[in-house]
Amino acid sequence: MRKVIGILLLGSILLLAACGSNEKNLEATNEKMTLQLDEKNITANKNDIFTVSGKTTTNATVSIGDVSVDADKKGNFELMHVYEGDKSYKVVASKKGLSDKSTTIHVTQPIAVKDAQKEAEKAAKEKVQKEIEAKAKPNAAKISFAMLQKNPDKYAREAYYLKGQVAEVIDDGPTVYLKVNMTQGSGTWKDLVAVIYTGTIDVKEGDIVEVYGTIYGTYAYDGPNGATITMPGITASSVNIVQ
Repeated sequence: MRKVIGILLLGSILLLAACGSNEKNLEATNEKMTLQLDEKNITANKNDIFTVSGKTTTNATVSIGDVSVDADKKGNFELMHVYEGDKSYKVVASKKGLSDKSTTIHVTQPIAVKDAQKEAEKAAKEKVQKEIEAKAKPNAAKISFAMLQKNPDKYAREAYYLKGQVAEVIDDGPTVYLKVNMTQGSGTWKDLVAVIYTGTIDVKEGDIVEVYGTIYGTYAYDGPNGATITMPGITASSVNIVQ
């Protein structure tokens, strides 16, 4: 009799264990991926870092690109990321066995920080321009067109100044390419160089311009017959029309 009772008790225990296991499996099967953010329009801080927080499925991984963080046992998470410019970022929640859940946030930078950066960039450009202008004319007096033409790469990155007549203008979007004759003869201009300027400028063929910049080195382009044409190049920091 005791043996029968023992077998019945063992059976009951196994049945309860099986039921509990089935309930856990059912819960796991019914688990769904969730992703809820505290804020979708986020402002980066002065150190160019922004933080995304919210709630997701327990122990899920939340990521933006290659940066990720694991949610806690309650699904709470806080993810920090480097600000890369005013744009949208995709936030993805993932967990093994579940389909990913994603949403989009938009990150901006504080106006005060933007203004400060613009001022810093402006000041840096002005400083560089002053340094170029201080060295450009003395270098131009030492480095003739003949020297440039012979070996442009020898003088690459040297500050340089020229005054010449525009022979051709090629406007290629953000960059303008000018062919400029830099030596004035008896009523004509000669000695062609390429001037590379990033920005907008209202220059046309025949204009007399002053150029401050640095020597690019050898500028090469494809001619009309497919042959490669080379000439000295100047990367301009400023181009001013004087006539």
